[in-house]
Amino acid sequence: MYEALFRHALFPAYETVVKRRGTASHVAEYERSQWLDRAQLEAVQLRKLNELLAHCWAEVPFLQRHWRAHGLQPGTLSHASELSRYPLLTKAMITANYDEAIATSWRGRTLTKTTGGSTGEPFRFEYTMDVYARRTAVMWRGYGWGGASLGTRTGYLWGTGMRKGGWGGFKDRLYHGAFNRRFFDAFSLSDGNIDPVIEELTAYRPQAVVGYVAPVVLVARRMLATGRRMQGVRGVLTGAEALYEPERRDIEQAFGCPAFNTYGSREVMLMASECSHHSGLHVNADHLVLETVGHDGRPVPAGASGDVAITDLHNFGMPMVRYLNGDRATYATQACACGRGLPLLASVDGRVLDSIETPDGRHVPGEFFVYAMLDWPDVRQWQVVQTERDCVQFRLVVPEPWTAQRREALTAKVRDKAGPAMRVEIVEVDEIPTTASGKRRLTIALAAAAPRA
Repeated sequence: MYEALFRHALFPAYETVVKRRGTASHVAEYERSQWLDRAQLEAVQLRKLNELLAHCWAEVPFLQRHWRAHGLQPGTLSHASELSRYPLLTKAMITANYDEAIATSWRGRTLTKTTGGSTGEPFRFEYTMDVYARRTAVMWRGYGWGGASLGTRTGYLWGTGMRKGGWGGFKDRLYHGAFNRRFFDAFSLSDGNIDPVIEELTAYRPQAVVGYVAPVVLVARRMLATGRRMQGVRGVLTGAEALYEPERRDIEQAFGCPAFNTYGSREVMLMASECSHHSGLHVNADHLVLETVGHDGRPVPAGASGDVAITDLHNFGMPMVRYLNGDRATYATQACACGRGLPLLASVDGRVLDSIETPDGRHVPGEFFVYAMLDWPDVRQWQVVQTERDCVQFRLVVPEPWTAQRREALTAKVRDKAGPAMRVEIVEVDEIPTTASGKRRLTIALAAAAPRA
């Protein structure tokens, strides 16, 4: 009953009247458009794409220069595939031309966010309140496929970000309570507290669970090892890294429900997610363009892995057109039987975030380090390697040497989660090598770092 009340009354009132955002109408729009057939969706995508490109040609000086340098002129596309004529966009390009990458009519009115970078390259960018509302709406659609709809009683194994006391803490509890959700700190799990966390989560009686892959798997395997199961959960939604079949199997057995993987990033939020058919991850093609491309910038065929290039169709504040986010993915060769026209990713490739196990039994998920590096956006590249059981080494590519104060601040942040026995080494390097696939592994656990005989 509360779900229906929240979805149809409380949430629309809050977003429309209190926050003055169009989130509720966007939710309704995306609920309808997911059932359009492929041709209809392509028409919607093309219309939005041409509107964005026209805006860029009129108002974004950097993109105008960038595109003209590649021989392009303003004009209407007849098919979304013609977007491949446009050059790719990188983090470095946006950073080097930051002010002129913001649309002239939006300067001074955008919101700012920083990402720790899925490839170890921190990045700052701008976006509008309207695109935030749309991203929130499309997120709720994808979460709904996994049983975590608006107002569903949901437990989050997440980096909480919640204030712990005072008026701020009270407001956070009130806000999340209205959404019918509770956060459990995924960054502080240890051998000593995992059982109490499981007991708290079970006592909360969630109808859905959302979390990073590593801590969800950790909780699931502890439940299986101790003979515990959870009842009444519709679905477990995972994110931040790939969900492999052995992990999926353990999650589903422990929680007694299907697991649903999602794919997103801080730059654009949710990009793709699984439906109940589990045939792949549906791409939000009515909201963005997700290409998989080769080194030449041309799209690769379905079934082949390529670099992910994103075009956010609604961020008119700092438009990102064919933006390389550092990930790789593979499109499926077949459509889903669910009836949605949204295309499918068969897999997201190259996202590996090792968890770090500490001397006192804590399990620090790799996602913690991504969030920890948000405080230092000037760091160009980073990587964390566990060189010993009681030591993690931060390898940083920085524009200038770090001060003792910065080193102490990062060390304190890590020890707050990894424990006081964990040593933190900070090493400044010229470059961090990539893997054979061209990706940088952000976190490398002790077993993975050890040389092989």
